[in-house]
Amino acid sequence: MVTLTTACLGVLIGALSGYSGGIVNGLVMRITDAFLTFPAIAGVWLLGQVMMPASPLAEPTPLLKTLINLKLSPVMLTLILFSWMPYARLINANVIQLKQAEYVQAARAVGARNIRIILRHLLPNALSPAIVLAARDVGGMVILESAFRFVGLGGATEWGVLLVTGRDYVIGMGGNPLTYWWVFLPATLALVFFGIGWNLLGDGLNTLLNPRTSH
Repeated sequence: MVTLTTACLGVLIGALSGYSGGIVNGLVMRITDAFLTFPAIAGVWLLGQVMMPASPLAEPTPLLKTLINLKLSPVMLTLILFSWMPYARLINANVIQLKQAEYVQAARAVGARNIRIILRHLLPNALSPAIVLAARDVGGMVILESAFRFVGLGGATEWGVLLVTGRDYVIGMGGNPLTYWWVFLPATLALVFFGIGWNLLGDGLNTLLNPRTSH
């Protein structure tokens, strides 16, 4: 859900700014660059402080209630807010290049609306790299959320919960993390294979969708 929301947000921003061009595109890309410089771990901490009530006995804040109703956690919201930028950059560059194509110029000449040009002519031809990136990001999002869970910043990934349960053994009794290596091995292997699997899927989609490599 995080990857899908992130991809849709980034694709929408990148396509609209790239098609608009000029000052609008420059401003949106500078905002995108600003988001790229902000570390996600700082966003997790900041949103957690903003959303959480002043004390455990206090009522949840309105923002936290909204997130609960949407089945979102502060970590998931942070990953969405600070992960859309690569999609926006990628789609933006593709749209800027494609909007000069003859078929786009022909659509403009016959009076096609801007939204139709974007949805019908530009996005279908610019979207394949974003699909590949999204496939790879699924594994990355789960690994990142598990890491946030392990360091105590929230998150609800089951593999992260398993690592937290055995945190003392993962860190190591007496400073040696290999003393009880078997405690954290299953969850770690699950995360590794999950990430590798989605990366392989992304590579396969890249081969399938890339006209230079597909046959």
